[in-house]
Amino acid sequence: MKIYCSWRITFAFILIVFVTSVHASPLKVTIEGAKKEGKMVYYAVLSVPESRALLGAFEKKYPFLKTELFRLGAEKMRSKILTEARAGHHVFDVTSMNVVDTGLLIRQGIVAPYKALAAKGIPEGLKDKKGYWTALYLRQFVLAYNSQAIPPKEVPKDWWDLLHPKWKGRIGMDEEETEWYAALSTYWGKEKAQKLMRGLEAQNLTIHRGHTLIAQLTSAGAFDLSIAYGNRIEEMKGKGAPLDFVDTTDPIVTSPSVIALSFHSPHPNAARLYIEFLISIEGQRILKKFGRVAAHKDVSPPSPKLNPKRLKTYFVSPKISDRYEEYQKEYFSIFRR
Repeated sequence: MKIYCSWRITFAFILIVFVTSVHASPLKVTIEGAKKEGKMVYYAVLSVPESRALLGAFEKKYPFLKTELFRLGAEKMRSKILTEARAGHHVFDVTSMNVVDTGLLIRQGIVAPYKALAAKGIPEGLKDKKGYWTALYLRQFVLAYNSQAIPPKEVPKDWWDLLHPKWKGRIGMDEEETEWYAALSTYWGKEKAQKLMRGLEAQNLTIHRGHTLIAQLTSAGAFDLSIAYGNRIEEMKGKGAPLDFVDTTDPIVTSPSVIALSFHSPHPNAARLYIEFLISIEGQRILKKFGRVAAHKDVSPPSPKLNPKRLKTYFVSPKISDRYEEYQKEYFSIFRR
């Protein structure tokens, strides 16, 4: 009987070791492959300080790797990647951009599927089922306002309130909000979305380029209301700026900014290792330090007000990319600038 028990214990121990090694081996193989490659190139839409913070922490964790950063705005980055792909010039290993632009890259066969081990911490709906992308953080399109210029009782409650005559000439907006319009079209239907857009166009909008600038100008009193990113408003409010945003709008369009692997990655193992790092709790906490709403379920938003579960959140679908040119044409037919 003792021999039998001893055999069972030994077998159980071997089984545990075997199962553990099977689960650990994919990452170990990736690390060994990355050591041989020694390099990783990151094409980022994220700001330079954020990108460098992520890369610095990654290199510290994996000192055998050297990284290169190339940073551009969303439109220019999309154009660069497409141009390089047409020329057969494969430089980047990993890119992060909005989910709509990533959808376009998928259609063009520029990014490859990779189901990261760390993706288990990312909620369903914030990762592609085939593994083509995984969310890094969320951008929330909110109705922002200057809290010194507008008394609490007069603050609009929903998007449609912006069409009241008293707000004419008092609203700021980015010059290119096709993604927001496209999301509203899929949420409400095109007719209702265009009704709001035409109403806004009639309000004598002040147009600028860049959502950070929009938030800064709202704070400075250049206009009283704006369409802005929620995390930027909360960050500036926390530093004393007279800003806030309306949390009752239906919906709050929320766009995942995602990470994707190049189909022709020159350093595929290093690229996969970087993706694992970015979507891990460690990488996600770095994004939170910069005021980002991290995608990981165990990394809380920098402000409770930004919690998607508290808001009427509508996530942007990558399928918008299939008709993006059409949405853009519709948008600019209304906002003729």
